[in-house]
Amino acid sequence: MATAEKAVSTRTSEEHVESERSFVQRWKHKKLFDKGFVAVPARFLQLYSHLKPFPLSSGEALFILHLMEFKWDANAPFPGYKTIAARMGVSDKMARRYAHSLETKKLLRRQKRIGQTNRFDLTPLFDALAKAVDQHEQKKRRGKSAKERSEATTDWYAKLIEAYRVMSDEEKKELEEWEKKNVNGHSVVTSDWPGWERYIGRKPK
Repeated sequence: MATAEKAVSTRTSEEHVESERSFVQRWKHKKLFDKGFVAVPARFLQLYSHLKPFPLSSGEALFILHLMEFKWDANAPFPGYKTIAARMGVSDKMARRYAHSLETKKLLRRQKRIGQTNRFDLTPLFDALAKAVDQHEQKKRRGKSAKERSEATTDWYAKLIEAYRVMSDEEKKELEEWEKKNVNGHSVVTSDWPGWERYIGRKPK
């Protein structure tokens, strides 16, 4: 009985959390979704203006979002320019310019059909976004690695100072003799002394 009560309690709690995160909770009014919604990856919003070599303008990004309203599966959407223009609040000519610009940037392929509206193949854009995600993550990893190396080096030098303070006079003399023979102030410095390794480990590279 206790187990059943716990299961009900857990399920109710999960439903409560889910309801708090629903689209309606975020946008306040349920009727705003009576015509459906457009699935947009956060990555698109984060990266569209940083695509290389040709970023999207805000107008082009909005044009893409309106195209996505008509993309219900893997097939290319085919809304008319008049429909897109009316929803964007621009002229038909401006809507065509957005499409032409995206095509010039090789982020869109227009498939013309006789007596019908164009199909808008967004595959090049999706591929460019996927590549941008990979590059973004690689950059983050490189930045993290550089930071970790910097922190490791700083920590190692702090240990070096402490190690010198507790070294015996004999050990310090050994270091001084090595410095006289090897340190030149350029390519070889005191921290390169091999003897540090037995105290604080190998010097970070």
